[in-house]
Amino acid sequence: MAREDNFDLINLDGPLSVEAILKTLQQRFMEGHCYHYTGSPVLVSIQTWIGPVLLCINPFEAPGPAVHAVLKHLCEQVLQEMANDQLPHALIFKGVCGSGKSFTADRLLLEMFQNTKRTDWLQDIRKYWQVSTVVLRAMGTASNEQNKDSSRIGRVVDFTIAELKIIKIKMNCFFLDQTRLVSPSAREQNYHIFYQMLAGLSPEERTKYQLNYHDVRTLHYLSQGMEPAETVPQLQSRFEAWKSSLAQLGIPLTDVLKVLSAVLLLGNTLFYEAKNQELQLQGAEELQSVATLLGIQPQSLQRGLTLRTYRSSRGPTVQSPCSAAAANGARDALVKALYIRTMVAVMRRINTLLRGVSQKTHVGGANGGHTYSSEPGMLHVVDMFGFENSEVNSLEQLCVNWTAEQLQHHYIQSLFSSTISRCTEEGVGPMFETAPYDCSPCLELIGGQDSGLLEMLNEETLSPRVSSEDIRIRMRRKFKSNDRFIPPAGSSSTFAIRHYCGTVIYDTYSLLNANADTLADDIIATFDGKVCKFGFVAHLFSVELSRDLLPDGTARGQMCRITPAYLQQASNPDNEVATTYVQDYQSNVQESLCGLLQAQQHHVLCLSSNDKQTSGHFDKEVVGQQIQSMAIFETVDFMQCAYSRSQMFEVFIERYSFLVSRVGSPRSTARETTEEMIGALVGGALSDSDVADDSYSLGTSLIFMTEDLYQAIEGLRRDRLHTAAVRIQATVRMFLCRRQWPHLKFSLRQAKLQGQAHTQLIGGGEEARVNGGQITYSVRNYSIVGNYRVGFPQWRTMRCQYPESGACLLQAGEEVYCLGRSQKRGYLVVEHGGGTIHIPHHYTELRLTPPNSPPPTGRPQPHTSDL
Repeated sequence: MAREDNFDLINLDGPLSVEAILKTLQQRFMEGHCYHYTGSPVLVSIQTWIGPVLLCINPFEAPGPAVHAVLKHLCEQVLQEMANDQLPHALIFKGVCGSGKSFTADRLLLEMFQNTKRTDWLQDIRKYWQVSTVVLRAMGTASNEQNKDSSRIGRVVDFTIAELKIIKIKMNCFFLDQTRLVSPSAREQNYHIFYQMLAGLSPEERTKYQLNYHDVRTLHYLSQGMEPAETVPQLQSRFEAWKSSLAQLGIPLTDVLKVLSAVLLLGNTLFYEAKNQELQLQGAEELQSVATLLGIQPQSLQRGLTLRTYRSSRGPTVQSPCSAAAANGARDALVKALYIRTMVAVMRRINTLLRGVSQKTHVGGANGGHTYSSEPGMLHVVDMFGFENSEVNSLEQLCVNWTAEQLQHHYIQSLFSSTISRCTEEGVGPMFETAPYDCSPCLELIGGQDSGLLEMLNEETLSPRVSSEDIRIRMRRKFKSNDRFIPPAGSSSTFAIRHYCGTVIYDTYSLLNANADTLADDIIATFDGKVCKFGFVAHLFSVELSRDLLPDGTARGQMCRITPAYLQQASNPDNEVATTYVQDYQSNVQESLCGLLQAQQHHVLCLSSNDKQTSGHFDKEVVGQQIQSMAIFETVDFMQCAYSRSQMFEVFIERYSFLVSRVGSPRSTARETTEEMIGALVGGALSDSDVADDSYSLGTSLIFMTEDLYQAIEGLRRDRLHTAAVRIQATVRMFLCRRQWPHLKFSLRQAKLQGQAHTQLIGGGEEARVNGGQITYSVRNYSIVGNYRVGFPQWRTMRCQYPESGACLLQAGEEVYCLGRSQKRGYLVVEHGGGTIHIPHHYTELRLTPPNSPPPTGRPQPHTSDL
């Protein structure tokens, strides 16, 4: 799709204001209702451009052709820029929760596979990618107040591309929202896979996985939240797709379903203290079922949940019973560990498939490796979490919003600050003095290396016997002078932070509990290979089983991480193992986003059309708030008046020199040549456009242009290249036609000499002509017999029975009266039984009667003339 087919907000008429932008977006939103779709509704985007920035509004409807076209254009643009500058690039999707970032990113990634050169292994990669998307969407998405399909997985997909060929893919995922597993909010849901599994399992499978007497209302981890809005057939269909995708990834379905069933059943077990202070178990049958599913003894599982091993300074370790609260906390920690580690195992399998195929095909050396003429380029596709704001938010929401704040900071830095600093260095007035909202104070408040909230939370989490009250006191004292921090009021356990998208309230109690992320090694010892008969679940704890237990497989009396150890080590290159949830999350985010600073960034801003997820409804207040918080007004203003584009003189000359008739003298400097070229373009080919005289400026090594001038020059370049391509193709086709003409001419001459044979070869009533080197057919109202033309109507004789099978209408040898040609090519209209029928011409032959003899049965004499 050409760029001019999409509306650009920099072309808005009249004074620029938030209301003008909002009105335009609403109008384009309503025009987007022409998209037709079938099936269940999914997310879609209606696109508008702001210079190089793509703006998408999610109307919660299914996609139409325009969606794929604009994403294809964006993909082609990025790949072309990668081929031109040989620099790393990054595609960053940002927006609030429910704006359709993940769906749009998935569509663009599929376009990436379509627009790169096809290879055998790429077909396998695309298959693995599509099925992995189905698996991760079921296991990594959940419904919350802002989005029915909120992704709880952060993704950064790295493509290595050389000569428009994908040679390597790596998907970096990090998971969060463990709290949702054990205590989802009343207005939210647990992960989708649980509801799909309960709806899709057959009665035999429900018995096999110990779920035959349970449903959403009887399972504690699901009954706390809302029931799914989808119908049972829809859930069943999604479950079948998930099972099929899991099988294509080579992951045993039975193993995963056993773990998922055990997670649900563990929620129905509850430990409480009796009058004699002894622990009692509610849900013994569920605990028995869990032990059966996980391949361990029920007594062993209960001991792992209720007993704690402590180190003794004088001798061996000792065990003592724990409290009911500690036992229930251990149960929840086991649930989180089972689910998160299963997700990580699936993710590792996906990356193994992607990495294995690419390495096998594209290794250098004597085994069929390929040497590329240019260095491979790196493309990062960033699909992170959207900004969230519920009534009271936990640690997961704090991490999500900190990540969203970082992406907003990257956006402002790459679009505004870097351009202003570049103009200043080159001695050019930037025409746009200051950048919009500065995210640095909020980022320093939350993630400061030595003085941030997350660092303080880590210190307090690792300290023994620290309460949420201690954290509140320290926060009041440490951040009282920060205007982005709103301290807790009185004895309240909540505080607030002013983010770029609004003020969000957080709960200190949930922050402290979620950050611990610990699991007692007493529980891990339960899955030792000597006693556990379920190899898959034992593999989930393989690192801890071999590293943290005593030689005899018993507990040492220490706490391990819920997050897998190998995932911690992968995110810490210096082998410094993270000890808290926040440390692990921070290291993963920093590692994933570090490549953005050196990459050429392309931003896709996603907006939610309403906060009720209603199809086709445009809420002006909701969209207007996002326009202000995401600096969209400032972006349009910047693109209209500032020098948003810059190029090296040498690059400008190489790219646009063919647009002008003469390019400088041999003694001219690059700056002089560039100045002469841009003057010739603005005063010549672009004189009829609305480009202003001050739309460009030259620095010491760069030429700066406004967005409208850049688009005008690019449009002129595209038109010239298109015209040249058409001329080249026309010349080549003319050459091919001339080369083929002698053979075509000889064939036509031979056909003319054959007379009647030529007539029957072409067809009854049809004549061949040569036009531009191609044979075209025209229908004529006569037949040729020898040197005579016999016009219609005419008598013919049937060569064979018609039709050849079924009820016979005309016998072989029967005379038929032809009225003329049929509208259907190769057919004749024959009079029969008081009406007419259409029969193929090759079923008949012209009656060879002398021209001057009367026709049979007194029919009119056909007109005959010499050739």
